[in-house]
Amino acid sequence: MSDSKPKGYAVQLYFDQKMEDDFFTFRESLYKLGINPVLGKLDDRPHVSLAVFGNIDFDRVVKITSAFAPLYKQLPVQLDAFGSFPTSSNVLYLLPVPSHPLLELHKQFHELLLKEKILSSHYYLPDQWVPHCTLEFELSDDQFNLAFQLCKKHFSPIRGTFSSIGVIAFRPIDYLAEFSLPIQDIE
Repeated sequence: MSDSKPKGYAVQLYFDQKMEDDFFTFRESLYKLGINPVLGKLDDRPHVSLAVFGNIDFDRVVKITSAFAPLYKQLPVQLDAFGSFPTSSNVLYLLPVPSHPLLELHKQFHELLLKEKILSSHYYLPDQWVPHCTLEFELSDDQFNLAFQLCKKHFSPIRGTFSSIGVIAFRPIDYLAEFSLPIQDIE
C-alpha cells in the first residue's frame, strides 16, 4: 500500500478483459477529440463501485469481499447510456442496465456489511445507489460540455460481464485485493 494516507476505500465490480479494453478504447477516443485526461492519468480500471468508505479497517473489508465473491457468478452487463451527477465535480459516467441480478448482488453485499457493522457512504446504499462506471471527472465546465457532446455523438453500448470484485484504497489508487467471480454454468 502507498505511503500516503488514502482518502477512502471502495469495493468494485470489474469487467471482463474485452469489455475493459472497449471502455478504454472509447475513453481514448474522447482524449483524441480534445478531452484532457484526469481519471485517465490515475491508473483507474473501469468498474462499478458497490460500496465506498472513509477510514475503515480495510483488512476486514477484504476478508468480507473474499468470502462474498464465490457466492455470485459472473454477471452479464451492458453499459447502455451515459450521464452526469448534478455536482461541481463534473462526473461523466456510463450507466449499466440495472438488472435484477446486479441489484440483488449489491443488496446482498450491503446486508453482509450491515451484519458486520460496516457502513458505506449513503450514496452507495440499496435504494439510493446509482450504479455507474465513471468515464471522467473533475473536468472544467468547457471540457465537461465537450465530453458530453462527444458522448452524445460517438457513444455506443459496451457489453460484457462483471468478472471479478476488488477492494481499493484511493487517491492515490492502490489495488488491495481482487477475487474472481465464478463462471456461469452453461445450460
